[in-house]
Amino acid sequence: MKTLDQDKLLELEALCVQEQPPAAMAACPLRVECRTVCQAVADGKYDVARSAYTKTVPLPHVLSHLCDMPCASSCVRKDYGGSINLRGVEWAAMQFGKQLPRRRLPMRKSGTAAVVGAGPFGLTAALELARKGFSVTVYEKNARAGGSLLEANLPREAIDEDLKQFSNEDVTFLFNENIDDLDVLSDYDAVLLATGNVRDDSDPVTMITSVDGIFSGGDFPSLIEALAAGKRVSNTINRYVKRVSMTAERGDELKRTTSLHVETKDLVFMPPQTEDVTDRESAEAEASRCILCECMECVKACAFMMHYKRYPKLYLREVYNNLSIAMGDRISNKLINSCSLCDQCAVICPHGLNLGEWIQTAREIMVSMDKMPPPAFEFAVNDMRQSNSESSFFARHQPGTDKSRYLFFPGCQLGASAPDVVEKTYDYLCRSIDGGVAFMHGCCGIMAKWAGETELFDETKAMLKNEWETLGRPIVIVACSTCRKSLADVVDDVRDIWTVLLETGIPDTKRNLPVTIHDACGARDQEETRQAVRDLLLQLGCRVQEPKFSGEKTPCCGYGGLVQFSHNDLANKMTEFCLRDVDETRLTYCMGCRDRFSKVGARAVHLLELIFGTNTGDERAPGYSLRQDNRVLLKRSMLRDLWHEELEEEDRLILIYDDDLGELLEKRLILEEDIRKVIEEAEATSRFIEEVKSGLRIAYKQIGHVTYWVYYAPEGEAWRVRRAYSHRMEIR
Repeated sequence: MKTLDQDKLLELEALCVQEQPPAAMAACPLRVECRTVCQAVADGKYDVARSAYTKTVPLPHVLSHLCDMPCASSCVRKDYGGSINLRGVEWAAMQFGKQLPRRRLPMRKSGTAAVVGAGPFGLTAALELARKGFSVTVYEKNARAGGSLLEANLPREAIDEDLKQFSNEDVTFLFNENIDDLDVLSDYDAVLLATGNVRDDSDPVTMITSVDGIFSGGDFPSLIEALAAGKRVSNTINRYVKRVSMTAERGDELKRTTSLHVETKDLVFMPPQTEDVTDRESAEAEASRCILCECMECVKACAFMMHYKRYPKLYLREVYNNLSIAMGDRISNKLINSCSLCDQCAVICPHGLNLGEWIQTAREIMVSMDKMPPPAFEFAVNDMRQSNSESSFFARHQPGTDKSRYLFFPGCQLGASAPDVVEKTYDYLCRSIDGGVAFMHGCCGIMAKWAGETELFDETKAMLKNEWETLGRPIVIVACSTCRKSLADVVDDVRDIWTVLLETGIPDTKRNLPVTIHDACGARDQEETRQAVRDLLLQLGCRVQEPKFSGEKTPCCGYGGLVQFSHNDLANKMTEFCLRDVDETRLTYCMGCRDRFSKVGARAVHLLELIFGTNTGDERAPGYSLRQDNRVLLKRSMLRDLWHEELEEEDRLILIYDDDLGELLEKRLILEEDIRKVIEEAEATSRFIEEVKSGLRIAYKQIGHVTYWVYYAPEGEAWRVRRAYSHRMEIR
């Protein structure tokens, strides 16, 4: 049984960079959450901005005046109008915002610490240590705290406001104290020398010295570096007193870079409106220039991720927890079964993270654990079985031959939706290609794979391989990109029909139709296929428009991954996402795509319909029952007309129902064949209830995991169906 490997999970999580800091934030020694600050100021929410700023800044009033903005050199906006004046935005947050109350949990006393020096570095260390539960004493040789700040160009009240923080902390200031002998501080658990004269033996990251319990730092290039060092050394001292490693996992504390990907190709040039921030208006204008750096490229391109409002790292963890902790019980079943498995995310992601592969594995595990909800994909898998059943499947050499160099495999969707096009395409191939073209009508098995039914998928491939070998192992020509991928490890040579038609030529037909192309997601890694489709459209005289996401970045139409069966509302969102801002006919070369677009009322046409058929976009997709009937009739007509084999007509009940009920049957995934089975059994066993007044008969039958209820009445030689329902319930 497959399992979700935690090491693999961690490896994949690392590929998702959404939680990495923006470049400007990474460049900031204090890691100020610049996006939150800018967004809040832009919205006029100064209280929120101030709260976000003071969360990481120990002396916020002072720094909002004196910060040298190391963020500016890394700001993504730098080359598109100039870096954000973050210092000005932060000043506005402090000037116009009120500090939101923060809940402080009671701290267990951690120990005692002495800080020698009350400059920015020492003050920060003392404040941070006090907030960690230390009793701190600050020794300052001068008459007041502030150090170099007292000579800086900033309002005196800024220093005074920041010093007010200490009144609520366990910090004692001893002024006019010049410490010459460290022995006088021997009663403290730790001593920090913050006088500016850094010891030679001090580590620049941790500020550990060779003397036990003595820490030293100073000579910082800027105020913000001094504040960051104060926070850093407080962490070191806290670890020291608690007797844990002072150096473990601290290698990145001086790191100033990030791997966050931010797409800039559509970024508009926007310079500052004013030279400096002086009031609310200028602050909000400057903050509005911030692009709020994030990756989210895969989310922007995927209706599935948009729906669940998460980025891949969160999905990965949720899926893992569902399978490994909740053991597949409902927590994330809907999410797992709502991905189209189209691999778009792997192409869009700057680091190639493929969420679909992980979800595919999750489905397979759910099936193996017997945790896959029966309603999820049962209908689709049964439809696949019908494609490969005796009623639909067949394979033959080209009429009049016993050897075939090629084999045409149209797949299960083309024959279900456009059987006439299948016949015309095969006829053209037979006339255009030497060496004989065999024919095989069935499903490649992808439905089983998407459903997590690996055994059924393998059985299907084995059956197809056997049929292919019986035909002499010919070169396979497919009309579906997904079939090409599924059959790649079954047969020796698989080609798509588009490249073949480029070689053979196509009928001299001009359509002169403006179309917006929708690439099949199965052709994401088939560049030759995608180009062949475009070349054929040019030959047809079509004017081709490319959507925003096309080629290898094309989104799924909602058919892939069987989403339309497990989460139809989301499948519709996927379809609508593909149709955004498209006025022209949607051109597809996947019949699943054509049918999805057609079902929501869009003009859509399959390329083979343009070449060999009459549909130019107005033809509607057939319902599920008609699709199955089409497969059966295609087999019957081709065997009769080409191979002169007559199949015995199947005697079936004739059903009559109105259009409204037909729409409900489609929505409820109730096939005509299901209704026939209910009526046949009811009439054969007399197990039905008949309403005296209406004459309606009511019967039910369980088929697989579904119980069907049918309200019907005889009408001549047919049966009038009034209502039909289905549910996942066993009747006893």
